[in-house]
Amino acid sequence: MASILSLCILFIMCIYQSLSFAAVAPFLDGLLENGNFEDGPKVSNLKKRQIIGKCSLPKWEIHGIVEYVSSGPQPGGFYFAIPRGAHAARLGNEASISQYVKVKPGAMYSLTFAVTRTCAQDEKLRVSVPGFSTELPIQTLFSSDGGDTYAWAFKATSDVVKDTFHNPGIREDPTCGPLLDAIAIKEILPLRYSKGNLVKNGDF
Repeated sequence: MASILSLCILFIMCIYQSLSFAAVAPFLDGLLENGNFEDGPKVSNLKKRQIIGKCSLPKWEIHGIVEYVSSGPQPGGFYFAIPRGAHAARLGNEASISQYVKVKPGAMYSLTFAVTRTCAQDEKLRVSVPGFSTELPIQTLFSSDGGDTYAWAFKATSDVVKDTFHNPGIREDPTCGPLLDAIAIKEILPLRYSKGNLVKNGDF
């Protein structure tokens, strides 16, 4: 009888522990919703490549001239190699795309994304969340996979943040701007102090 009672108590404790772990919010680690832009706008919301309508790109809010670009040959003799999948978003003059993301206040997050410079002129990309912003120069015209990978970290100040990607440039061609793809987010676990230098032969 005592052994049966012990087994019942152990079983109840296991269930309680499982439920406790299930209640903990998982770490954010992966693409943002439609972060690879494979879910495109309706054909009726496209004017050639330009997306018409603030909310026409699924899961994203757009402002300005934002184009929905497919991999392959482009008008004018260009060829766009999309870093991941077959589609990407191109930000024209002063254009931006943004998305609201649920986070943990006080936690650190890293945004990673692939960017391709598509014109001969200098191009920049401004990445921001409320309270934090940075401007990245897009240096290369093309890399082997069609896009350089960037990472940017921020500290969440609320339980929802608005991630915004903005092209601050003004070009003669209003559609000229960076090609954006594969946008992901990862929660950065708190760093723990480790005594000593972990790098072997760090002083050479």
